[in-house]
Amino acid sequence: MSKKGFDSFEELIERASKFVESQGGKWDHMAWLEFLSDMQKQGFHLSHDMQSYLGSMLESMKKLNSTLMSTKGFENVLLDISESTISFIKKTKGTWDHAGWENFIKDVQKTGVSLTEETTTYLGGVLEAAKELYMFPMKSTKNSETDKKPAGKGKE
Repeated sequence: MSKKGFDSFEELIERASKFVESQGGKWDHMAWLEFLSDMQKQGFHLSHDMQSYLGSMLESMKKLNSTLMSTKGFENVLLDISESTISFIKKTKGTWDHAGWENFIKDVQKTGVSLTEETTTYLGGVLEAAKELYMFPMKSTKNSETDKKPAGKGKE
């Protein structure tokens, strides 16, 4: 995921949240490219797949951001949600059931966020995209380990 290592998952999510907030939930392709460039300058190696997962998360955050704009103290809401997301994914190691999802929603609501059906749907999108970012290094490692195994003898 990054030259900095696996622990940078948290930083990636937080930077994504700050990007959405700083852009007011609206950006064009140039802003997206600048964001990616800034991430790479900070030491993140963003493969095509990583960019796709990150883009999905930003889009979900954008939708969530637009529905939360009327929330009191809204400036910090997205960052609070990001912190809850990071904590939940690390605690569950990216695997949860419906009861886990309900606990996540309760934890987010404890931060003072009022969730409607619409915001809950967008929150689910953020969580799923963040899970992909969290799991990607493991997928990547598994693929590279498979590639390193010696090939069996072919037909002679």
